[in-house]
Amino acid sequence: MVIGCPEVADASDPDRFNTTLTEVRKSEVDRHFSQFEGRQPGYAVGIVEDGDLVHARGFGSANLEHDIPIDPTTAFNIASLSKQFTAAALGILIQRGQVLLDAPVSQYLEEWPAPFQSVQVQHLVYMTSGLPEYYRLERSGGRDWGADYFTVEDALSAVMATPDLEFAPGSQWAYSNTNYQVIAEIVARVSGVPFSAFVEREIFLPLKMNRSVVNDDLGRIIAGRATGYNVDEEAGFRREIRRSPHYGGSGVFSTLEDLAKWDESFRSHSLGGPELTELLLQVRRFEHDKANDAFGLVWGEFDGRRTLWYEGGDLGFSSYMVRFPDDDLTVIVLSNLGTGYAAGQARAVLDILFGQ
Repeated sequence: MVIGCPEVADASDPDRFNTTLTEVRKSEVDRHFSQFEGRQPGYAVGIVEDGDLVHARGFGSANLEHDIPIDPTTAFNIASLSKQFTAAALGILIQRGQVLLDAPVSQYLEEWPAPFQSVQVQHLVYMTSGLPEYYRLERSGGRDWGADYFTVEDALSAVMATPDLEFAPGSQWAYSNTNYQVIAEIVARVSGVPFSAFVEREIFLPLKMNRSVVNDDLGRIIAGRATGYNVDEEAGFRREIRRSPHYGGSGVFSTLEDLAKWDESFRSHSLGGPELTELLLQVRRFEHDKANDAFGLVWGEFDGRRTLWYEGGDLGFSSYMVRFPDDDLTVIVLSNLGTGYAAGQARAVLDILFGQ
């Protein structure tokens, strides 16, 4: 059942939070992150107000070996924040009538196994398909998903070799990257071009997100790429390497400046018009109680105000992006430290902005 999404309040609403980014508040945000200055992994922090990136700073180093500082053009692995781009690619095809949200996946993937025939496209979008998470499955040859190279095709082959779903589609909610890997494959099959090429052509180029890529090729040069790190008890920090070009559920590298352009597109409907925006923000109710998912995004609440957010984490990276649609405010925090807890750092920014 389609629920839709609550209407966005008028920007002149007197009940809006007074979040105007004064110089004092900018200084407080910068002071909070100053502890991450210098030769250590750090953060890129951005604040978008009324569609404008009004504050963007980098703290710490994008690369410790070459002592390259983080700035608003540094490209981070945004991990699961990638899901909203995967979902938007699907949304574009739905808008064009090339994919139906309530159609069976088997309509687009001819090799889809018989035990999975009841899975519809909508079940993938809203994490209620019953498909297992690929990295919990055994790989051929006993190889490790985290340590050894694999492709999206490898992951999907392992999934489709399982004898049955974990639950009937629509009956439960369970987070699984597999859902969005399948969506990426549907986009590629229907569009006739690689998923990365479709996202670049239909999303990144129109929005002038010139430093964003779907990293489906580990050898690709990504301008301004941040190196990911984790804490090492002996060395201080350890460099983390992206070993596999998986995408769909993750795989996008992007910057503060580019994510601000993406955020603004929801305000201006510059990508596909209001109809696509409405689709991407739509929630649906199934047989379970969770009904706050949108297309690769989650509706939530912060101190009584509506939010639209998502969080990401991967080897050496942490990311968080939260939008307050009624207040025309968005906070973006990206980190090249696996334990950077970008969501917690974003909360600190929000406390400053809202005067907590």
